[in-house]
Amino acid sequence: MAKKQLVDLVNRLKKSGIKVSFSKPRSKTLILINQNKNLSSSAN
Repeated sequence: MAKKQLVDLVNRLKKSGIKVSFSKPRSKTLILINQNKNLSSSAN
């Protein structure tokens, strides 16, 4: 059940244009997310 929810979430993110890769190191993904947040917050 949880796996299906995860797959649905990933599919929704892909449709939104967000690339999700579970093969990348988690820390690298978090750094990218933090950079995106910083860019969007400084743009406001």
